[in-house]
Amino acid sequence: MASVHPRTNRAGEITSYQVKWRDGGGRNGAWQSETFEDETAAGVFKAAVDEAGNRWPPGWVKGRGYIVAEPDEPDEMYRFRVYATTMITNRAGIEERYRRDCLRDLDAYIFPTFGECDVRSTKHFSSDTIDAWLRKMEQTKIWRGAEKKNLSPKTIRNFHGLLSSVLERAVLAEPPLRDRNPCRISSLPRVDDEIDDEMCFLTPQEVKGLKRCFSVRQDQLLVSVAYGTGLRFGELTALTPRDITDRDTSKPKLRVQRAWKRDEEGAYFLGPPKTKKARRTIRISRSVLEALDELGLYELGAGDLLFTGANGTRLHYSTFGDRWAKAVRLAREAGVFTADKSPTPHDLRHSHVAALISKGHGLPYVQRRIGHQSIQTTNDVYGHLLPEADDDAMETIEESLAGGRQPLRSVG
Repeated sequence: MASVHPRTNRAGEITSYQVKWRDGGGRNGAWQSETFEDETAAGVFKAAVDEAGNRWPPGWVKGRGYIVAEPDEPDEMYRFRVYATTMITNRAGIEERYRRDCLRDLDAYIFPTFGECDVRSTKHFSSDTIDAWLRKMEQTKIWRGAEKKNLSPKTIRNFHGLLSSVLERAVLAEPPLRDRNPCRISSLPRVDDEIDDEMCFLTPQEVKGLKRCFSVRQDQLLVSVAYGTGLRFGELTALTPRDITDRDTSKPKLRVQRAWKRDEEGAYFLGPPKTKKARRTIRISRSVLEALDELGLYELGAGDLLFTGANGTRLHYSTFGDRWAKAVRLAREAGVFTADKSPTPHDLRHSHVAALISKGHGLPYVQRRIGHQSIQTTNDVYGHLLPEADDDAMETIEESLAGGRQPLRSVG
């Protein structure tokens, strides 16, 4: 239940009365409050909150009181198109390119269904309407290369997350515009349903064979470093000698501090990595260090790029991509891998992870090494590879069941 609390100044004089309650009445509900000058008004409002089930009374606007809209006054600010656009436009702490992408996705995939709906309406936004929209997204086809394909589960999840963030904002508004967010109970398409179609894992032998098919030595070294570190292309091509530490010890390391990004005009610049967890330091093998050495690790200036395009500038993905496509074609012709494999440069990152997991390295280690923000992301993307690391686990279980005892390992 709501309660009334007198508020006093330093002299102990009562200056106002505050009504406080937990949203919905539960112990985990967020605290809500409204302030009044006299005790009678506070008591009347307290009764209205109790009657509304420990929620803001219908029609009450915090700090203003009951607001009655004129019959011809449209609730334009609560139209989903307006509400969502305003929210994304005003959001702080995001990159301009991400803001632009959100507005684009809203316009293309969410506004056609929900644009004219009222963000407060439980009829417009319910589990049924959200599920119907998700089904529509699953049936939507877009051009991928020369053919039309269904939206991927990951893309649909991203659109759903964007819709959910807008409705969640409405739930957390003061006073709340909605009691709940129906997106929380949605049944989403499985990301791992698309793994076989969108990922191509190369074996170490296939990587070695593919590398021989490049005619440019820098490209061969890039393949070695990419496969040996799991870095994203934008992180890899931002590396400088200052990012390689402990290079003269037995445990050389690589720091991922910057990555190539694009501003709102599409121009490239060096900025922080994709997420907070993407800023990381990882151990590198001797072969990776030797490849970096050949690229000029000890001769270049501390801030010079190790991988460059023409005239020492940024190596464009499209430039490397053209040479990659040619090398892949030559590798197929040479029998390095079968015709059904169509790897992309990003698949070197996937293959790096596959090599780690196949040797029994767990997902927490993989997450830290490749810079995923969440272990759930790592599990969603690579969890299906874990059966390849089952042999050691089965041996441990079998020995335990047979009465054997594993020797203890020292830690630290």
